[in-house]
Amino acid sequence: MNNSKAEIGSRIKKIRLSQGLTQHDLAERIGVTEKQISKIETGVHYPKFDNFIKILEALNITMREFASACDFESGNIRRNIMKVINKANEEDLQYFLLLIKNIERIKNKK
Repeated sequence: MNNSKAEIGSRIKKIRLSQGLTQHDLAERIGVTEKQISKIETGVHYPKFDNFIKILEALNITMREFASACDFESGNIRRNIMKVINKANEEDLQYFLLLIKNIERIKNKK
């Protein structure tokens, strides 16, 4: 299992559980199957970007709040990002680039 997929899924699960939601509840809120939520949370699949945004909205959290759920110390953020990038395969890097471009696009609209 890929570590970055597992980390994203683990954070989603942690936040979902902290809000007392089941996988079924989250799946219903974003319009996917419970099985898809399970595959995301277990690190089998990344969420599609539009589903990731829907997950954030369903959990009523911002991208920044989601990112802070990783418990990085502020002085280590750059180093931790580089560790993730250095361990990533080509598929992961393409996904990260897509996320970054979409975040940048959203940020520039404000």
